[in-house]
Amino acid sequence: MNQLLRNRQFLLLLGGQSVSIFGDQIYYIGLMWTILKETGSTMSLGMSVICMTLPSIFVMPWAGVLADRNIKKQILMITDFVRGLMMLMLVLLTMNGHFSLLMINLVLVIISAMNAFFSPALSSTIPLVIDRNNLSKGNSIFEFIRRFSAILGPAIGGVLISILSISTVFALNGLSFIISFFFSLFLKIPLVSQPEHGESFLMRFKEGFFYTLRMKRLLCLTLVGGVIINFFLAPIEVFLVAISHQLKFGSAGLGWLDASISIGALLGSLTILFGHISNQIRLAVIGLVLEGAALILAGLFPGFIPLVVFLGLLGLGISFASIGISTTFQLITEDDKRGRVNSFNGMLGICTVPLGTLFGSFLTSQLSVAWILVGFGLIVSSSGMTLYFPFKEKLQTTRKVNTY
Repeated sequence: MNQLLRNRQFLLLLGGQSVSIFGDQIYYIGLMWTILKETGSTMSLGMSVICMTLPSIFVMPWAGVLADRNIKKQILMITDFVRGLMMLMLVLLTMNGHFSLLMINLVLVIISAMNAFFSPALSSTIPLVIDRNNLSKGNSIFEFIRRFSAILGPAIGGVLISILSISTVFALNGLSFIISFFFSLFLKIPLVSQPEHGESFLMRFKEGFFYTLRMKRLLCLTLVGGVIINFFLAPIEVFLVAISHQLKFGSAGLGWLDASISIGALLGSLTILFGHISNQIRLAVIGLVLEGAALILAGLFPGFIPLVVFLGLLGLGISFASIGISTTFQLITEDDKRGRVNSFNGMLGICTVPLGTLFGSFLTSQLSVAWILVGFGLIVSSSGMTLYFPFKEKLQTTRKVNTY
């Protein structure tokens, strides 16, 4: 922990990201509220959500290729600056009662594309500025900030909208990106080895894709962490809404159920930050088993208090699994291929989540939510156990330093 606090590059990265992550959480709730208020149409809201996600699917594979070049700092700076400008555009589009859904959606497309470039550049930078022994603690700090912002950000955003205006919320998020841009100005990211002879964009993309397919451990992590878990955890919000409606918990009860997941995840990130993690893949397996067990217990004991406890356990498992899997990815992927691997996983996640949500919504209309939770819990736990085979040696080894 002390080494991280003395790591200037990590602190610069953390400072910029803390501000922009919190700004994003404030802005997102305001954007959704404004679109629904101005249009009165959930279809319009759905189209805007598509504009926020779909461009990333097409951009991410190419963004990963760029992230593996020695221009990570430039990518971070440019994407922060452009996103800051786009937020200021949203300020102009909503100021003085003006509202243009077409222009807002166009801005959202540009922001989505910038996010696609930013994400693999950030993911491939973190292992370069943090030593291997502190990598999981560094990831846990980022996870804590994301979870804390997810709890506090929407609440603050709602208050700001009610007492000020939506334009103010957009302006604050724009300012957060500009602040992040200035933090990036002082970053010094170590260089990674590059091919002696220039390779085409397509060749480098294919190299990263087949690199993931050839490495059994990477492929297994991708299928478990990027596909299976995303698919079966994506509809959890749908399940909670259905349970709250069936058991008459009300909106306040639903809010507590949601909050318990985030609180559990916060505790998980703090446990990793202040604990001693000797084996990252073991942490991932424990997290996945906890997730599955929490879903099973939530299905078997659907009372309000038990659900709060079990969903807190689910959040704890999500934090363990997320940090364990992401750290393992960073440790076993070569420095000059990490951007492409991360972008490939991100693309799978973006595609999988809406499919999982649709599948879960369909099942909810056909089956009891309790049995769905039990079934999904068994699948999630089983998927975690499959990591035993490619990582058998690592799971059976305990060391006093961080391993994967």
